[in-house]
Amino acid sequence: MALGAAVAAADDGLYLGLAASAAFYDVDYSKRVDSRHPDNVSANAGRIFFASDSADDTTWDAGLVLGYRLGLGPLDLDIEGDIVTHGGEASGRHPGAGASPGRNQLGEVWPESWSLAKDRSYGITARLGAPVPMFGADLSAFVGVRRLDATFRTSYTGCLLVTACSPGEFTDGRERHDEEYDAWVAGVALEKSLGPVGLRGELRYTDHGNSKRTVRFDDVAVTVPVDLESGEIGLGVSLVWRP
Repeated sequence: MALGAAVAAADDGLYLGLAASAAFYDVDYSKRVDSRHPDNVSANAGRIFFASDSADDTTWDAGLVLGYRLGLGPLDLDIEGDIVTHGGEASGRHPGAGASPGRNQLGEVWPESWSLAKDRSYGITARLGAPVPMFGADLSAFVGVRRLDATFRTSYTGCLLVTACSPGEFTDGRERHDEEYDAWVAGVALEKSLGPVGLRGELRYTDHGNSKRTVRFDDVAVTVPVDLESGEIGLGVSLVWRP
């Protein structure tokens, strides 16, 4: 996620900006396989298996900002809207869980390779700042809300037969799911005026929250609730021009 900028000691009015950032992106992936449906007649009928995995990586973001500054005596209040594109992903290998040695039979949590990639986001941010003479710049704190679109991919090998699969009977699968997150962000920023252009550096934390869904295998009476939770710590740089 990238957020916009401001110019120290500027007049009230609109401003435009370009923003870029890098973030340490962390994802927790958990799932359970529920075979308690009365129609389930597999060897794991009546059982629930649970497993989780986590992964992190560095991602990058770039975006456009449109904002308005309002002077409040010695303070400045900026209200910004932004749209951001993201690059990079967190990926891992889910360990699976179950009773069989390979954990690939029906009703078990199958091992799988997975990834979660941020695609695009947009948000609204409020910033409250004041000049800091010793730095020759403005120091501000900010909070905001965001909507994040992401893509979850997974690949696996597992058994979809009620009786245990033997070699050659396992199914290979790949899935792609669109995920949506309602996130909040908070942080601090230092802004330096360079004539009509403002240069800002910021440190922020973003909590994306959870994306939950349930995958159903109705033919074999198995349900698979999935939970993807993510967040990040980021460093950003922005340039803003005030007409």
